[in-house]
Amino acid sequence: MSVPSTALTSRRFTVLRQRPESGQERPSYLHRTLSLLAVLSLFQGMADAIRSHALANHKVLVLLLVLYASMVLLAVLALTVRRQRALVRVDLAVLLAGFLRFAAIFVGSVGSSQRPYQDDEGPLVTLAARALAAGGHVYGRHWPHFAQQFGVGTTPLMNGRFADTFSYPPLSALLAAPFVSSLPSWVPLLGLFAFAALSATALFMFRTLPVQLRPAATLVCFGMSWYFFYVRNGYPVFLALPFLAVAVHRWTRTGAGGVLGRRGVLSALCLGIAASAHQLGWFLAPFLLLGILLARRGELPWRGALLVTGRWAAIALGTFLLVNLPFMIRDGGAWVSGIGSVLTQHATPQGLGAIDISYYLTSGSGNLAMYSYAAALLLAATLVALLVYPRRLAPALALLPWPAFLLAPRSPETYFVLLAPLWLIAFASCPQEDYQGLRQWRPRLLADRRLRVALPALLAVPALLCLAVAVASPVPLRMDISAVRTTTAAGKGSSAVTALTVRLTNTSDAVLTPQFASSSSAWTSFDWRVESGPSMLAPGGSGSYRLIRRGNPSGGSGSTYLRVFTDDPQTLTSAVIPTAGASAAKP
Repeated sequence: MSVPSTALTSRRFTVLRQRPESGQERPSYLHRTLSLLAVLSLFQGMADAIRSHALANHKVLVLLLVLYASMVLLAVLALTVRRQRALVRVDLAVLLAGFLRFAAIFVGSVGSSQRPYQDDEGPLVTLAARALAAGGHVYGRHWPHFAQQFGVGTTPLMNGRFADTFSYPPLSALLAAPFVSSLPSWVPLLGLFAFAALSATALFMFRTLPVQLRPAATLVCFGMSWYFFYVRNGYPVFLALPFLAVAVHRWTRTGAGGVLGRRGVLSALCLGIAASAHQLGWFLAPFLLLGILLARRGELPWRGALLVTGRWAAIALGTFLLVNLPFMIRDGGAWVSGIGSVLTQHATPQGLGAIDISYYLTSGSGNLAMYSYAAALLLAATLVALLVYPRRLAPALALLPWPAFLLAPRSPETYFVLLAPLWLIAFASCPQEDYQGLRQWRPRLLADRRLRVALPALLAVPALLCLAVAVASPVPLRMDISAVRTTTAAGKGSSAVTALTVRLTNTSDAVLTPQFASSSSAWTSFDWRVESGPSMLAPGGSGSYRLIRRGNPSGGSGSTYLRVFTDDPQTLTSAVIPTAGASAAKP
């Protein structure tokens, strides 16, 4: 018996509708490509890791060799499996391989003969956790010898000191406190927490991203080889990462219909916890709050939108205060200055951004504080831009707070790039049609289309003016380097500066307290002792300084710069240190 063509057509469409649910359709080229890229990203550093453990740790060596062979097989499977469901299983296996690869290299870097950390974040959190476990104060307490104790570098300040206090919100110390006394001192406890947090973020991404984008969880979290250094050293920003991931996930649906629901409450709780782990959560919060408000205003009257957004913000703020309450009571004002010190401590310039103009391209700046003002103004301008152009900018909401940091004098490029998983989660988890439903603020002033087009540039003008002032401000010191002593590294033929005689003249109207450093690369050394010379220079005053290099400096093949910092006002004066026997002056 023949079957009508309409029945065949109907049956065909029924099968097509069922295929996405059953997972039997063929994978797309995009999905296969991302799966292959995820596998390829895991090959980064594998050969070096295998060779470095060839004799040192046979267990790690065997695991890495098995993973290496497995990754080759997974790459083949990513291109040959015939069904979507099978490729998803391959993606999950690649995620597991990425986790095991990261774990193997992590374990291989830990041991009783190894330092627990190579940077100052982990040691300061460890000392704060020990103080907390002993019932002592956490904020306002100094650990002046922690660098020698842990064998790490420090964060130098413009006043010649270095950051030796716990300057993060308390979550990292709270988590570490129960374990710091029971584990061996060589165990990087904060690194373990950071690894667990990164793994949780990767799993959350894999679970919540669209099927075709799931390989990005491996690619972003385990395939970026530079992540390892920051995870291994226990950067507290990783503790905030999984909580921020939950907070930005499907943010356009938070409070939909005027009801927060379980998901909305969980989002607010996670934002409050993230803000209790690292200050970067503070900068994302206003953008997320404004985005949720505009999303709700797109479907509700102002009263309803403000109420549901206000409840969400109140839960987030209440969670933050609840976590911090014991420290607010115990440490009082020290808690406020402690968690805000990263914004107020005047750390010396470092990072990638506009500060490099004064640090590498010119002789310095007589007003470094203007870089901070430029960053703050650009951050505010970006928030206003989101209000005016929400449908255009909302897809990049999780990325919007960070461009402003490129203008800061200590641009924390490594910090906000570590939050890259949020950029993808916030974008890919929200239905694209939700962006078009955001409320657009259109006051009469912006009725003219030409003004709307010009507004982004106008918003950036105050920040650009501050940046111009910072770059154009003349250096406050005239520098004359009259004597240089160098040593030659045995067998290397390179020389290093070990002593200097410098004459400084204050050409500004302020009293200056000079602090000395030098650099022959992107890194600056503060290992200088002033053997003689005035501590302060009055306006128009001069002084001769004898500088002695502490420790055993390593030589460099390029020019070496002498850096002179002052803290109040914040200034930088730089000059090339001439070769021994020559002299140089630089205004």
